[in-house]
Amino acid sequence: MDWRNKLELIQNKIRGQLHARKIDDLEGVYQLMAEFDKDNSGYLDKDEFQKFLSKIGVFLTTQELRAVYDKYDQNKDGNIAYAEFVNLIRENMSEKRINVVRSTFQFLDQQRQGKLQLESLYRLYQARNHPRVRTRQKTADQITKEFVNAISKRSKDGQTINEEEFLNYYADCNATLPSEKEEYFTDLLTSTWGVTSGADYVSPERLAQLEIILFEKIRQKTVTKDDEGKTAKKAFMYFDLENKGTIDIYQFAQALQKFGCVFSEKEIQALFNKYDSDKSGRLCYDEICGLIALMGSGNNANVNPVFQIARAPPQDTLNRIRNDLIKKGQHSVIRMATIFANSDKNKNGTLNRQEFQWAMKESGFLLTKTEYDNLFRYFDKNCDDEVSFVEFISFLRKPLSQFRLDLVNQLWNRLSNGESQISIQQLKQFYDASKSHDVATNIKTVADANKDFNDLWKDVQFVTQQTFIEYITDISALIENDQAFEKFVRQAWK
Repeated sequence: MDWRNKLELIQNKIRGQLHARKIDDLEGVYQLMAEFDKDNSGYLDKDEFQKFLSKIGVFLTTQELRAVYDKYDQNKDGNIAYAEFVNLIRENMSEKRINVVRSTFQFLDQQRQGKLQLESLYRLYQARNHPRVRTRQKTADQITKEFVNAISKRSKDGQTINEEEFLNYYADCNATLPSEKEEYFTDLLTSTWGVTSGADYVSPERLAQLEIILFEKIRQKTVTKDDEGKTAKKAFMYFDLENKGTIDIYQFAQALQKFGCVFSEKEIQALFNKYDSDKSGRLCYDEICGLIALMGSGNNANVNPVFQIARAPPQDTLNRIRNDLIKKGQHSVIRMATIFANSDKNKNGTLNRQEFQWAMKESGFLLTKTEYDNLFRYFDKNCDDEVSFVEFISFLRKPLSQFRLDLVNQLWNRLSNGESQISIQQLKQFYDASKSHDVATNIKTVADANKDFNDLWKDVQFVTQQTFIEYITDISALIENDQAFEKFVRQAWK
């Protein structure tokens, strides 16, 4: 089970159940959690947390509860603080929802001051058009009271709301809305703020479409070894006559024309406003180029460090590789690392594009050309057409959690009896292949698992604690479940 994805599904179900209970802001979440906080400590222990989840209609297995509890117990003190829980369900606001919020703020900020008066927002807010009111689940007075109470807490000066504070307010709303409620979220903003009117209005959907068109035009002009961000930067620099690193809307429109983007004046203005984050009337095009480079990679990020944008890993491809490694058995990461090391012909710790592709195929992974390119470009951190295979393998092998590390250290102390190293003969005597993870999961027979283990250590005479921990770390990377890992540690070693 991919627990990261499982946790996302569980968190989404929690948001869905909160929404179903007509909880539309964090105040309601805090109040609900407080019902189960018997000692009024501001924390929930595991039993209280389970009762809280059951109350809202989320029922988990013991294993699921443990994983979720560990996720929410951020400081590992054995309790879940209200804030820890709330901060995590506020995460993962979709790009579409963020665009809707920012577009709404820009619609309201007609003077382009970068902030809105709270009193003005109170007057403009149309509670009667809120989806809850239209469906008679709440009254307009209830919605108005909730809105005023929540958004006022987001204002740092008590008088105004800037764009980020406005976004944070809607991140709170997002915390009680499941991912499938995208249209509801859009309706929530457009109906309560009346943003569907106005001659200069550009919908969030159209704005997103404009970005896609812009990116596609830039992509068509991008050569193989460059990324889209570099192509965009060259064009913007051409119109930056004073070499200030910024451009105004006229220069921005010229750059769009050079790319072949035929947009209306209001669309160019809307796109410019989105990127003009400080409302200065000028765009820092390094930031735009970084975003374009990130768009160019999708899930397979390809961002030159000059743009100062964190790279996102090609997660879909990496997940598929990892799932294939799991099917190949507990020693597959170790064998893959060996193949990659042997592919490094000049022994400099890096692989060129051809060597990388050969090593992947030798390891049994058949990817498309696009997948190879995206994978290589992500790990080519310096854009020098070389990949550190150590970094690549390290990305696949997760570091041991404290729980797992403690188990491994306890095992080593028992095996070594306090010595700094043990012979390979001793190690083999301690190992019971019939209790290995491969046999437990029906990946291999006992005979094959035993041969696999012996082949792995055939050229080794002694094993140190560090070598042993690294060996178990490679196996641990393919065991998602802590219980399965603990079973392997305690039963596969006599």
